[in-house]
Amino acid sequence: MNGAVGRRGFLLLLAGIPAAAQVSPRSRRSPKATGAQGNPGDTPLATFSGPVHEIDSKGLAIDQGEGDEANTLRFYFTHKTHFFDGDRKIKSSDIKVGDAVSVETKRALDGELEAINVRVEKPKPSQKTKTPSQ
Repeated sequence: MNGAVGRRGFLLLLAGIPAAAQVSPRSRRSPKATGAQGNPGDTPLATFSGPVHEIDSKGLAIDQGEGDEANTLRFYFTHKTHFFDGDRKIKSSDIKVGDAVSVETKRALDGELEAINVRVEKPKPSQKTKTPSQ
């Protein structure tokens, strides 16, 4: 009788293997692990504009606001940062303090702002009002 119980247990074990194989670790993953929250590349870029306060090979700072509301925002450069003057690609060294720029950024894992695209903004031509001559 001992052999019959052992054989029956073995058969139950064999019958349970296919059922256990259907429950894979993949089906137990959290939404974060499966990417349900989106890829970092799907996050829209934030854009900030203002005059360059300071710039060096590692990053730049721009001024936003005026007077008591003024803030200085700092951005760091990576090998993925691109610089433009209109449609033309330029080097970061072509940008000078005081230049008006717009910076497309994303927040890095450490919370700092990574500059993705830095664009020099041309001053908009001021509309001169003509005075009628007498």
